[in-house]
Amino acid sequence: MNKLNFKLLGMLFLATIITFSSCKKDDDEPDEDPVIILDGYYVKGAATAYADFSDKAMMKAARNEVTQTDRASLLELYIPIKATDGFNIVMVKGSAKTTYGPDADFADVTQGTTDEPQVTFQRGTLAKTSDKFTVPTDGFYHVVIDFDLMKVVVVPVHWGVIGGATPSGWGGSTAMTESAFDLKSMSWNLSGMELRGGDWKFRYSDGWKVELDTVFDDGAGNIGVKINTNFGGTDLSTLVPGGANFVNADPGVYDMSLSYTLGSGYTATATKTGGLPLTNWTGVICDAVGTGVSGDNNSAVADPSSWGWGNKLLADGAPVVNGDVYTWTWSNMVIEANEGFKLRTEDGMAPATGGANFDAGLEAVDHANSSTDVDPATTGNLLVTVKATYTIVLTIDAADSDKKVITIN
Repeated sequence: MNKLNFKLLGMLFLATIITFSSCKKDDDEPDEDPVIILDGYYVKGAATAYADFSDKAMMKAARNEVTQTDRASLLELYIPIKATDGFNIVMVKGSAKTTYGPDADFADVTQGTTDEPQVTFQRGTLAKTSDKFTVPTDGFYHVVIDFDLMKVVVVPVHWGVIGGATPSGWGGSTAMTESAFDLKSMSWNLSGMELRGGDWKFRYSDGWKVELDTVFDDGAGNIGVKINTNFGGTDLSTLVPGGANFVNADPGVYDMSLSYTLGSGYTATATKTGGLPLTNWTGVICDAVGTGVSGDNNSAVADPSSWGWGNKLLADGAPVVNGDVYTWTWSNMVIEANEGFKLRTEDGMAPATGGANFDAGLEAVDHANSSTDVDPATTGNLLVTVKATYTIVLTIDAADSDKKVITIN
C-alpha cells in the first residue's frame, strides 16, 4: 500500500471519530429542562385544574381582617373546584414536601356569625394527612389557611355589590350573574344596574369576613385571625381585600363585571351605559338611627334593622315635595353628645315604591347653615358635641343626581 492510501485511510478514520463524537450525548446533559418548584404552599389535586404542582395554584399572603395588614402565616387562594375527587394543600420546603388535609374537626358551618358569609362553608384544623378536602358542588371557592395556627376554611364564593350607591344600599347585596363553571377562569356580571352617587364594594356570599380564630392575641391588643370577603380600593384597577369603599362620582346606569383567572387574579370593570331617570321620592319614609339618637325621644325604638345600631326615630312624616326637591324634617329631636347617627331610608332598605336606598352622614351636612355644635368634619357619622334638642332637615334634589343636604339646628 502506498503512502497515498495510508493518508486516505487516516483521513477517513478521523472523520469517523468526529462524526461519532458529535452525535454522542453528554452523559451530564439532562433529558429535559428540570421542573423548578418554589418553596411555598400549593393547592393541588384532581378536583382542581392542577393535579401536580403549579405556580398558578400557589397560595399567597393574605390580610388579617382584624388589623387589615398582611399576616405572614395567613395564606389564601381563590380557585374553582370540582365536587368529584378532592384536593390537598402541600408545603414545599427545599426537597421536602408535606401533604396536608382535613383533621377530624373539619366540618360544615351552616350558620356563621352575622358578618360571616350567609352560606354553608367548611372550617376546622389542618392536619398532616393524605386525606383530601372535598366540596359539595362544582364551584368557585376561597381556600384559606393559617399555618401557625393550623386552621383552614373553604368557602363558596358568589360575588355581588353592596353599598349606598347600589339598589339595595348597605342593607343587602345585589347578586352578580356567575359564568359557567370552569377550572381556570370565571366571571360575574351585572347589566343595567342603577349606580347612584355614593360608596359601594364588591363582597361575596353576603359576608364581610370569615373567622379562622377568635382568641389568638398578637401581643399588641389585636384579638383573632379573620379573612376579608370583600374588595374596595381607590379605583377598580386595584382591588384591595377589606379596602376603603369605592366612591361613585358619576351616577348612571352601569354594566359591571368581575373576572378571575387562576394565576393572574381578579380584574373589574364598570361601564356607564346611560343616565339615571329622575327619582320619585314621594311617600318615602326615612329614619335617624344610631347611638346618637337619644332614648329620651318618646317615639325612639331600639334599631330593629340588620344594622342593630342604637335607636331609630322616624322623620315627622313623608317628604314635602316642591318640584324635584323633597324635604324630610325631624322636629325637636334629642341628640346625645359625641355619639354617632345617620339619616337613611327606613331600616336601611330600599322603599317598596319610589326612591332608592341611602344613608347619609357628615358628608351631606351644610355646615354654614347648621349649629356650631355639629362636628365640623366632612366624612363619617353625624355627631353633635352638646346634648340638646335639635331640628334636622334633609333635602334631596332629584334633578341634581339626588344630591342630599342636611341642616342641624
